[in-house]
Amino acid sequence: MKDLDTMTVTKVGQGTLPKWWREASGLSQGGVVEVRPVGDGRNSIVLTPKPAKRRGLSGKELRKQFSRCPHPMPAPDRHELPFK
Repeated sequence: MKDLDTMTVTKVGQGTLPKWWREASGLSQGGVVEVRPVGDGRNSIVLTPKPAKRRGLSGKELRKQFSRCPHPMPAPDRHELPFK
C-alpha cells in the first residue's frame, strides 16, 4: 500500500463507519477520505476527510454573467469601518 490512498464514502454504503464519526467529520451525505496506514503491526489505518472542492463562479465567469444583465448595476456604497 502507498503512503496515501483515497476512498469514497458513499451515502448508501457507509454502514461500516460509525454514524457519530460520519456526522462529526461531515460525511453524513458521503464524501472522499484519505487513507493512511499506521504501521503498528495490526494493519490499522487512519481515515482523514478531504475538504470538499470549492464551488461557484470564478471572476471571469461572474463577469460574463453580469455582462448579460439588461440593466446596469450600480456599484455598492462603501463605508468606513470604525477604529478600535
